[in-house]
Amino acid sequence: AFPTVKAVLTAGSPFVNDALECGEALAPDPDTILRGKAVPKLHFAGETDAMVPVESTKRLCEEGGNGRLIVHEKGHLFPTKAAYVNEM
Repeated sequence: AFPTVKAVLTAGSPFVNDALECGEALAPDPDTILRGKAVPKLHFAGETDAMVPVESTKRLCEEGGNGRLIVHEKGHLFPTKAAYVNEM
């Protein structure tokens, strides 16, 4: 669906099984699903995020394929400290 996507970056994104199932149902073939899961993903989760628990983002990272999770000390936002920005 998005052949030019090179990477995905999220902050405070929850795991939603329906979204993964919908994407798989719309994929024209199994190779498309595998290519989508192979796209590198970097997920940020905030320890004090009252909207999305860290565990939900961790599950997204695990089940969405090729994901890396970084937990920061803030809430529901992209972190702005240099160490985190450099990861992006």
